[in-house]
Amino acid sequence: MFKYTRQERAEIVTIFIENNRSIIDTQRKLRQKYPNRSVPDKRTIYRLYANFRQYGTTADRPRSGRQQMFHNAKNVALVHDSVSEFPQTSVRRRDSQLHISARSLIRILKTHLKMFAYKI
Repeated sequence: MFKYTRQERAEIVTIFIENNRSIIDTQRKLRQKYPNRSVPDKRTIYRLYANFRQYGTTADRPRSGRQQMFHNAKNVALVHDSVSEFPQTSVRRRDSQLHISARSLIRILKTHLKMFAYKI
């Protein structure tokens, strides 16, 4: 799915409102304005307009769910110091020493410190 920028979303909604909420006219105007791009589907235009009417903006809504907190600067620094001091320590032992879950520790090692476990 193609992701439109905030400015493009606002432009789509503006053109939709200017054309008396006509999908066909909106798509024609967008096709004229951007001849080398595909026009948004009618469901996309309706969804953008509905979001604009309900929330007053075309921006995405905040995501629900629990935020991942494993990668805060404190934990990354803690793991980095531990790895530089004791490079031979296993992940299992290190997670019990640092009081960070093994999965979070592996994520920090992979994403922030660019360290990977290799089988020899």
